[in-house]
Amino acid sequence: MADQASGMTAEDALERLTREDAIGQLRRRDGAMARLGSEGGALKLDWVEMVPWLLAHPEALEQVEREAAALIARGARHVIWAGMGGSVLSVQALCRLGYGHGAVTVHPLDSSDPAALNAVASDIADLETAVMIAVALGMTSEEPISHLEWFAGVLRDAGLDPASHQMVMTLPDSYLDRYARDRALPRFPLQLDGGSGIGGRMSAPGTRVFLTPVALYFAGQGCEPGALGAALRMAWAAYDLDGARANPAESQWARLAGALAGAAWRGVVRLGMETPPGWEALRDWTEQLMEESLGKDSKGVIVFAPEALPADAPASLRVRVTGDSRQASGLDSGVFTIVEPLIASPDMTERLAGLAALYSGFQLTMALYGYLWNIPFAGQPAVEAYKAGARALRDSAPAALARPVFESATLREGRLALEAPFRDGTWNSATKPASMLADWLRVWRAEQELAYLDVTINGEADPGALAALEASLRRLAVERLGIPYKLRRAPAAYHSTEQSEMDGPPGVASMRAVALQHAAPVMGAYTARFLEAQSLATWQAMNQRKRPCFLALYDGDTTGMVTALRALLDTVAVEPGALSSGESEE
Repeated sequence: MADQASGMTAEDALERLTREDAIGQLRRRDGAMARLGSEGGALKLDWVEMVPWLLAHPEALEQVEREAAALIARGARHVIWAGMGGSVLSVQALCRLGYGHGAVTVHPLDSSDPAALNAVASDIADLETAVMIAVALGMTSEEPISHLEWFAGVLRDAGLDPASHQMVMTLPDSYLDRYARDRALPRFPLQLDGGSGIGGRMSAPGTRVFLTPVALYFAGQGCEPGALGAALRMAWAAYDLDGARANPAESQWARLAGALAGAAWRGVVRLGMETPPGWEALRDWTEQLMEESLGKDSKGVIVFAPEALPADAPASLRVRVTGDSRQASGLDSGVFTIVEPLIASPDMTERLAGLAALYSGFQLTMALYGYLWNIPFAGQPAVEAYKAGARALRDSAPAALARPVFESATLREGRLALEAPFRDGTWNSATKPASMLADWLRVWRAEQELAYLDVTINGEADPGALAALEASLRRLAVERLGIPYKLRRAPAAYHSTEQSEMDGPPGVASMRAVALQHAAPVMGAYTARFLEAQSLATWQAMNQRKRPCFLALYDGDTTGMVTALRALLDTVAVEPGALSSGESEE
């Protein structure tokens, strides 16, 4: 019987994928898949067959390996990988799994907070051994440009030539490409076939975003040329796209797409993702893949950590990733298990192949879910408005940062000021932020189902303070309100999940928070101007799209702000107004 929420069962969905040869369409780049996988009339499906192309052109992979060996030979021991979203998420996963440490240490940099640059600088004792690789798979990403400008100043201060310690990987004629061209910085194509049909969230495992860090690791281990090809060959066999097309019912990735579609309500499904210990970065990568690709026209897949998703959340599916080959893949007792034995291997190359196979598999699931719910999975149109707004604010007079573009109320308590959109004159400047939030949550819940509660921290904060804030957020969202939550870190989140928050599943309520005091750079010149502009621009853009969003401004540093927000959420959690009608206090 069809699930009342979705209008289709998992079996119906799988049968349709088989009958309409959806995977064949994807591989041939025709039919509905070509339409859904295009942006501005241009196909963005090169990721589908990039690995077999690389395996058929081993000389291309060996070129990347030679480039990595040459970097090490000339004395590079630190690589600052400056990028946002898909340009850096897979690199962060590699680093957390041990592939970013060896003869060369890779330092992912995805923030416009001076504190993030200070953290990188503190790890590099000798600038002569450092190289910055700036990466952008979007045409308008500017954070890597700000990183290049900062590092160029640091290098010049040390008497070093920036062109010898900086390189760029990006799309032709992007903002970053123009910047590099004007300054004669070395540029490398992201796609080894010379194409430009791969978006950032599909950049692993087939582009330099994945291949270069891995090549650096292999070169540091003394591996001979060919190691990249061996890992990719193993990954492609494990992924088995040929088998998936021939018999989708036997593919765990096609079955997962069917299970997600069957659990969905009007194209919306919440995915609670559990990974093996140490593999949590895979969830971060999958979150961007699903939410930036599918968060459109009020539909999409929202990804949560297991503890952030209530056990009885509607329209949800729990997914467990395991390397235990004794388990069977598929849906059992409400949990869909993905099995990839390679990730449990003691061999680093085999584990790497397992990671690449998982990347490819989740990309296939994403495309198939988009096919089933008619979601264009290329492009991220909703975020361009906030990018333009952030650019204008960054380049305007300082007073513009405090001027909203719609009527709002400023509620203050201590060093925390909360900008809240008016609601029929209910609040005024004398209203306490906690009382307002509790009242707002009560009214909002009465009007519609809350998809989830989001708190986005702009800038770098102490990990212990963030963990305490998450515990408070969990108490309020999961235990008191019975809804999922996200605790996001910006500006990285604006490149990984903002498309979904602005145009995906409805019912999201967000609070963007930014501190007004920031660390001074320990080297070079860099300000938090861009960070502050981004926080204000995303707040404005969300409200302009009728997505309720609050802006918290804290007159102190980011860690102090996080502590103040924790106190705010703890107070809201015990406010009677935060409870639905009929509920009682404990």
